Amino acid sequence: MHHRTTDHRGTHPATTGDTRTRRPHRLLAAAVAVTASAGLALAATAPLAQAAGPHVVDGSGDAYNDWGDEGTLSRHSHAHSNATRLWQSVLYADGAKWRDGNGVRHTFTKSDIDGHYGWKTASATKWWQAREDLEDVDGVVGKETFGAADDFLSGPHANGHVDYTGHVRQIAFKRISGTYYVKVHGQWKKAAYNRLG
Repeated sequence: MHHRTTDHRGTHPATTGDTRTRRPHRLLAAAVAVTASAGLALAATAPLAQAAGPHVVDGSGDAYNDWGDEGTLSRHSHAHSNATRLWQSVLYADGAKWRDGNGVRHTFTKSDIDGHYGWKTASATKWWQAREDLEDVDGVVGKETFGAADDFLSGPHANGHVDYTGHVRQIAFKRISGTYYVKVHGQWKKAAYNRLG
């Protein structure tokens, strides 16, 4: 049974007055200006490149409302990622069921947590959405689905641990400096949307 938490710069070189040396100095000044401009242009793009790094599942304050503003996970959006692995951990904790080609339901197991949003994950997500009585039962993890799941988070506790209390089992994530981490082969990895493993 779920336990809901209530706590919720450039400089210009000087030119000389001597007309015999003015032209070489102008050429040198132009070369320096072009080089400086190129350096400034590269420096200006460096923060943008860093800002475009891996987008991660994140949060602040009490964990119970961390995920309602997250991105989308589906077979076509961030389908191979540690963010998908985080979501699959939720499915595992809740004992979600996926339907095979013959209509037989199977329990989502720990070995299904692979970071690949395939048909098993989509099917188990539909099951989870229906069980939580969500409006959208489409197999896509968007703001509504993430927002419903975060109601069952508690923490962060010591060392950044955040617990998810599922219907079947409790699982742990970490949240360090606002970034969520998920266990991958025994190691804590950022729950990034564009990185797997």
